Amino acid sequence: MRKPRMSEPHRTSGAWLDPAGTARAGMHAMAERLVFPPIVEGLFVRGLSGRVTPLLKEQLRSEGLDLDRPLLPAYSLESWIRCVTLTAKALHPQEPDEVAWRMLGERMIDGYRDTLMGRALLGVMRLLGPWRMLSKAQHGFRTSNNYTEVRITETGPTEAEVWLNEPGMLRYFKQGVMLAMSRAAGGVAASVDVRTFDDHCVTYRVSWKDSSR
Repeated sequence: MRKPRMSEPHRTSGAWLDPAGTARAGMHAMAERLVFPPIVEGLFVRGLSGRVTPLLKEQLRSEGLDLDRPLLPAYSLESWIRCVTLTAKALHPQEPDEVAWRMLGERMIDGYRDTLMGRALLGVMRLLGPWRMLSKAQHGFRTSNNYTEVRITETGPTEAEVWLNEPGMLRYFKQGVMLAMSRAAGGVAASVDVRTFDDHCVTYRVSWKDSSR
């Protein structure tokens, strides 16, 4: 019987290049957590094209996201959370909060697919398959923020536990992101379930029927 395998924790510390190619200094534990343009473009510019009402656009502007101007180099995590909160309530008012946030996560990947970076990344993931997609998840998340840590424990040929340091309701947004990414990677009947969480992190069970590695 194969022993479960745990990936090494991946961290965003150390110098690296952001999506625009600008060198960023290493982030220490107290550094401000930031969200970068690819995820913002994927959701608000591409994924929700034509669905952002004038009222919602004005509300987003008041939170620091002006969709009538070029995107900023980065947005604070707090601002991002407020923007997603407003959008979930505006576009999916009849859904429970966790469902609305998950739907936006899926929509973000749909929009991300239309970006230059998204086409390249998701194209590679389809070649890799679901398991290798998970093992490369840290690289994908690094294009969207400066804080995500990922730990993956293999629990079976088509199943894994994924730990993320995502706070609050973002756990459901990332649930939708990983569900859409698993499907994009060729996972048949992929599912992503929230197993445990607290205010600062979450553990998911990710499974699929396609046993190709």
